[in-house]
Amino acid sequence: MEFIAILALLIVMALWLSHSVILNRRLIQSQSRYQQFFSDSLDALIVIDKHHRIIEWNQTAETIFGWSASEALDKEIIDFLVPSFEKTHVLHVLHKASDEGISHSENHNVTKYRNEIFCEWRNRLLEDTNGEILCIAQDITASKKTLEQLSKRSTALEGAGDAILYTDHKGFIEYANRSFFLLNLSDPDDVYGAHIGIYLFKERLTFSALQSQFDSNRTWKGKITKHSANGNKILSVTITAIYDHQRLISYVANLHDITKLSVHIDAMTHQAHHDPLTGATNRNAMNDRLLHAIERAKRAGQKVALFFIDLNDFKMVNDSYGHETGDKLLSEVARNLRQCLRTSDTICRYGGDEFVIIIEEIQGQEHIETVLRTIETAINKPIIIDAQTTLKVKASIGMALYPDDATDAQMLIKAADTSMYVIKRKKIGYTR
Repeated sequence: MEFIAILALLIVMALWLSHSVILNRRLIQSQSRYQQFFSDSLDALIVIDKHHRIIEWNQTAETIFGWSASEALDKEIIDFLVPSFEKTHVLHVLHKASDEGISHSENHNVTKYRNEIFCEWRNRLLEDTNGEILCIAQDITASKKTLEQLSKRSTALEGAGDAILYTDHKGFIEYANRSFFLLNLSDPDDVYGAHIGIYLFKERLTFSALQSQFDSNRTWKGKITKHSANGNKILSVTITAIYDHQRLISYVANLHDITKLSVHIDAMTHQAHHDPLTGATNRNAMNDRLLHAIERAKRAGQKVALFFIDLNDFKMVNDSYGHETGDKLLSEVARNLRQCLRTSDTICRYGGDEFVIIIEEIQGQEHIETVLRTIETAINKPIIIDAQTTLKVKASIGMALYPDDATDAQMLIKAADTSMYVIKRKKIGYTR
């Protein structure tokens, strides 16, 4: 029995020794894997004791912070890596890891070369140790700068006075700033996802045509009219195509509300080109239009008719009824002429009671006679001044034809003026 007991004991001891060898080998392998993981990690791995002194320091920590392991070991991590303005914050974070087992932070750090960097830290209390903490760090300085730049750009876009929107590479709107929505052009749901061609120009085909007009800076500039909650707005638009290595990535549109400016300019332009009393074209604008009409007629081989009109007995109207009545009569004559002629025809108040009419694309003698009858009918319409006064206007009308009677603008006016005085002499025996 003793022999059997001794044999059993020997077998148990052999099994225990074998198991111990296996466990020891596994422990060595585990430690080796840990050391390899610790050394090769892409993150900085730093182990500190309960007094926050560094007891382990991997290769990535050396790469990020500059100190070798021999230089870093036994240093107090806060004094070693943290600038003074961050120390209180980092101390609080490490205490949290000790109390709760884990903590996170993003803070500034310093390197061996006194450079300031920005790191993200994850801190974990190691189990079965005397308060040791594993600190895992990533250098996110570049990412932070990128985010700051994006934030600055976003703030600038939102604070810009002009309306700005941008699209994806296909032209679909992805972003519009605050100033854009202050234009009250549309609800956000109608903007995002809409194609820039349809939104700004009503159809994508129009936008495709505009793309061929982009200048060397890949930019198109123009004006559009867009409906808003406050009526139509006139917008100055700049659209720029954005490329990355010859690949189109976006369109950026800058919109500026020029409604008031355009209305003011239009009013100033109208005032510069029109007679303030009758609204008819003034003499300067008429001269310019006549020059262009003659140029067009010359290229097309067509004729231009110029009618010179002088109202008979206008001085008598002023003397008998007053200048206000005379002014109203001139305004009504101009209005009647505008109503009976084409919008492409030019009606000019040439002098006090003189009008000039330019008719382009004359088709022949019959066309001239038709226009003349139309003008006479318009002038002869009774002018109602008030309940007691109605005036009937008569006029002497002369006509000259380009190129039959003259080949330049001034000679054509002179020929029509001469024709008018010939007719005036016949009607009322007028002499100059």
